[in-house]
Amino acid sequence: MANPSEELALFTSQLTREQHEALSRCAEGISLRFEGSEIVEPLVAAGYAEKGVAGVVRVTAKGHEYLRTRMKVIGSISFASKE
Repeated sequence: MANPSEELALFTSQLTREQHEALSRCAEGISLRFEGSEIVEPLVAAGYAEKGVAGVVRVTAKGHEYLRTRMKVIGSISFASKE
């Protein structure tokens, strides 16, 4: 298994900070309807979000898993750095 720093590098390389923040907001129920396509389209293409009627964007199960996994990795890095 990779160490926490390697795992974080793997996950952060998949989305930009802005895309991750948008995905997090969307998971909290905040609309991404007015976000630029450079933010939304990669999320949809990666399967982390889907566009519905009238441009409504929803986080998919894969998107929720990405967010959960990334938070676990960040938490393990924070915990490891305190030891």
